[in-house]
Amino acid sequence: MLNETQDYQIIKILNNNVILALEKESHQEMILVSKGIGFGKKENMVIHLTDEKIEKKFLAFDEKMKKEYFQLMNQIDGKVIGVSEEIIAKAEEALGKLNPHIHIVLTDHIGFALERMQMGMEINNPFLYEIKMLYEEEFAMGQIAAALIHKNLNIDICEGEIGFIALHLHSARQNKNISETMKNTRLLKELIEIIQTEITIPIGEHGLTYMRLMNHLKGMITRLEEGKFIENPFLKDLKKQFKESFKFAQKLGRYIQESKGAALPESELGYMAIHIERIKGTKIK
Repeated sequence: MLNETQDYQIIKILNNNVILALEKESHQEMILVSKGIGFGKKENMVIHLTDEKIEKKFLAFDEKMKKEYFQLMNQIDGKVIGVSEEIIAKAEEALGKLNPHIHIVLTDHIGFALERMQMGMEINNPFLYEIKMLYEEEFAMGQIAAALIHKNLNIDICEGEIGFIALHLHSARQNKNISETMKNTRLLKELIEIIQTEITIPIGEHGLTYMRLMNHLKGMITRLEEGKFIENPFLKDLKKQFKESFKFAQKLGRYIQESKGAALPESELGYMAIHIERIKGTKIK
């Protein structure tokens, strides 16, 4: 079966690969992403496309989002919107479906970040190390985003900014608000600092141990938010064998409860005690 051809009237050309267009049949405005779709075209021109020729479509699902997006279009350079839409299209290919609000929040973030860079304002990302460790796929996508920004805008963004893009992508992937993702990342960083202070061992020097700990803490916070916990059949033995580490895990549990407003069960604290023992250098049987 052949794909039906649709007529689109070009409203605005954002770059060679991204346009804002009006679908003539439905009278709906949408962003279209496809290689070369805007090249050599002019505004108000009608083009004929099949769905297979379009890599990505973005249509605002409600009037509120549509209003926000078009306000953004009036405030930000079309080239920035174009490259942001290319980034989102590639991110969805790599990471899966993202929350539609990413079209607004990521575009707004990139536009504001580029403004700050042009003003010579330094971008500092205090969570860069944690982001690279926790959100590896999103950070790799952030690096692709940096390459697209350089290609389209001839601007080089710093690694800290790549980290912030990764945070936005992770938030959209998890259907979370960026502020919640930032809060969780800050909490993870603080927990690591508490552990390092208590044990006086620089965890960062032990890559695999650090990665295991970070991934466990990340999963634990997710389970806490969802109220879904894993059983620990060794809990009774762990509390005896690793008494001091379990007490320390309880201390960390209280810190997490203060931050998240919910308590971790002892089963989770038991697994945390195992990771603490690993950091100490204890051979876990």
